[in-house]
Amino acid sequence: MTKTALIFGASGGLATAVAEKLLARGWEVDLVSRESRRTQVERCFAGSISAGAVRVFTVANGYTEFIAARPYQCYVFTQALFEPRLLIDTIDGRIEDEIAVGLTGPIMLTRSLLRAHPPMSDERRDFAFIGSTSAYAGFKKTASYCAIKHGLLGFVRAMNDEYADTETRFWLFSMGTMNTGMGALLTEQDPSSFLQSDAVAGRIADCLTSATNLFEPEILMRRRKIRLNAT
Repeated sequence: MTKTALIFGASGGLATAVAEKLLARGWEVDLVSRESRRTQVERCFAGSISAGAVRVFTVANGYTEFIAARPYQCYVFTQALFEPRLLIDTIDGRIEDEIAVGLTGPIMLTRSLLRAHPPMSDERRDFAFIGSTSAYAGFKKTASYCAIKHGLLGFVRAMNDEYADTETRFWLFSMGTMNTGMGALLTEQDPSSFLQSDAVAGRIADCLTSATNLFEPEILMRRRKIRLNAT
């Protein structure tokens, strides 16, 4: 039976890379994106859509409005908002939006998916959340983002405890800055030291598709060297 994955935040660089890695392993992938990004996503996966390996779904407002009509072997939550600035310069609405997209949304979606498709005793199911080195440290100008990633860390640990007697697993993949659109916002850093999203996605796909009993619920991928731009 062909395995299937559902990926939220499909227009992001990491989401695209993870989808490509899973497709290369023979999986089918359903992608969920905001309506405004649909054309971008469809253009990126045109060949796979034509072949029936990829389907694209969109939401008008938030990801929590999406209803999965079937269970998947793997769910990947990559959605996030990121706009580095000092906390005192950040308006209330922006903080609320960041938390809703990056933390509250994934938690609520996880609840909905577990309710709609309860875990089977003999079927492995994976929920993969994208963390950051910010889940383990704090960095200036990213206070709410760091709080969100710390929150995801606690959530994953709690869910693994709740479902310890099942084959349902919860992962947090945390990495340093990558060569994506989000990484490009960190103008103080030399992008030549950024992690390659293709390599990060490969590690994620390796974990999610492994048939072994090896389980590392917290994967931390740091940069060996961090270089700053000359001032």
